[in-house]
Amino acid sequence: MARAEASIHIDRPPEAVFDFVADATNNPRWRRNVVRTVWLDDGAMRVGRQGRQTARLLGREWTVDAEVVDWDPPRTAAWRTIQGPISVRSWVRVEADGTGSLVSGGADGGFLGPIGGLLTRLAVPRMIRQAEVDLRTLRDHLESRGSPP
Repeated sequence: MARAEASIHIDRPPEAVFDFVADATNNPRWRRNVVRTVWLDDGAMRVGRQGRQTARLLGREWTVDAEVVDWDPPRTAAWRTIQGPISVRSWVRVEADGTGSLVSGGADGGFLGPIGGLLTRLAVPRMIRQAEVDLRTLRDHLESRGSPP
């Protein structure tokens, strides 16, 4: 099992940042590897809500179904995979930080199957680098907006 986490300061109020990052349908707008994200059920955000996300990693697309396992706006949200080629719990935390927010995101887990360990070892360094790039993209996107996203 692997673990990765990255953080960044964003000069936007925590509520505005959380509203954007906790809505997984925004992921393709700031996470480079995410191809698409859809909710599988209707209604308000809540623990137990399920969605499907497809990302491009290691040269191919991987699709997972996940469910919300922690929902505490505007501070934390977490998801865990329930179907797909990986077993991952990922999270986002948003904290007040001076004039803006400290945003942290991370994941625990890895690929499943007979070569899952190898795929995980290959993917983790790339995922950490990409998380840092994605957070800078998120910051640039949110800070360039004159009003809440």
